[in-house]
Amino acid sequence: MNQVLIIDDEKNIVDSLSSILKEEGFSVFSARDGREGLALFERVRPKVVLLDVWMPEMDGLDVLRHIREKDSEAVIIVISGHGTISTAVEAVKMGATDFLEKPLSIEKVLEVISRGLAGKGNGKDRQDEIRIQVPTGLEACKQKTVGKSIVAYGMGLHSGVKTGMILLPMPVDTGIIFEHVPDGERIPAFIDYVYSSGFASSLKGKNCTVKTVEHLLAACHVYGLTNLLIKVSEEVPIFDGSALELCKKIEEAGVVEQRAGIEPLVVTETVTVANLPEGKYLSIEPATELIIDYTLSYPKPVGTQRYQFSGGSERFVTDIAPARTFGFLEDFERLEKMGLGSGGRISNVIILSDDHVINTKLRFEDEFVRHKVLDLLGDLYLLSRPIIGKVVARGTGHLENIALVKELKRRFYTS
Repeated sequence: MNQVLIIDDEKNIVDSLSSILKEEGFSVFSARDGREGLALFERVRPKVVLLDVWMPEMDGLDVLRHIREKDSEAVIIVISGHGTISTAVEAVKMGATDFLEKPLSIEKVLEVISRGLAGKGNGKDRQDEIRIQVPTGLEACKQKTVGKSIVAYGMGLHSGVKTGMILLPMPVDTGIIFEHVPDGERIPAFIDYVYSSGFASSLKGKNCTVKTVEHLLAACHVYGLTNLLIKVSEEVPIFDGSALELCKKIEEAGVVEQRAGIEPLVVTETVTVANLPEGKYLSIEPATELIIDYTLSYPKPVGTQRYQFSGGSERFVTDIAPARTFGFLEDFERLEKMGLGSGGRISNVIILSDDHVINTKLRFEDEFVRHKVLDLLGDLYLLSRPIIGKVVARGTGHLENIALVKELKRRFYTS
């Protein structure tokens, strides 16, 4: 019988959790403060600890640190009544398995305990060989998750607020799901939940939104990640304006191939987005792999640039992921008046004047078109599966990308 230790100074929380967990077959112990909890942990050595952050005398993060010094394997779930994404990120950095916000949903509590006991999401399904390349035929790709939790912290591009996120491994058939902290609402990374301002791709649930998801989804796309829980507040961090930091963190965590497959969406006829403004074009046609052929024509200092991308994560990491968000100075001034772009800083966007780059040295001569490819890879993954087809794009952005994805879903998608 698995033993659970609850450390929380709220009696009603302890009583209700204890009752439910006992009904689920757990042996339950409880403590009302941190010192008592540490003493009980030392004596019982439970497999699972439910640990409140805010307690008198000794807060939960101090308790977490002491437990981790004694035991690196225990499943520690930090809970809080008024936590933030910063608290969640700090807890996971210190070794917590997960973070839950009060009022607690017993379904989420049991899910997190089960996932933790099963090995943080991947259980016995790990296979060391990682296959990233999208298959060239009709065979199903393997579902994948990350090998361990990933924590990241940075600035939100449009909110201008310091934010963070936690990527958690999940079992097969979960999909990629964003969980808003502290509200707790879960929003699938799927086209049905998308809204876009034209400047970024964002997801909207019943009560919450998560903004600027495209760089993260692009990284998930090329690494073949299909099962993730992403805990975040209002916006995914922009980092340096590229996806490079996300790639580094995914590679540090490892990609775990799971036993179940996922069927690629195979484009069997040409699909063209209709009624686009003059100079814009977007279509996808049959091919044997995913190919993106993008042409960008902007005023100076960008000019006309063309880039064709195909292949897996290695080429993505070297050629596409480092390409940063860019915009003209007047665009950022206009965005700021709209309440957007407040997080645009010298270190995380390329700022252009009428004739030159103002604030940085380009990483590639054609960095601008490469970033457009990055955004398109992220938007295409809002179908939650690999796509086999050739995308031809000229001058398009998120609004057009989303229109293409909606049409692909209408014509080809099967759940």
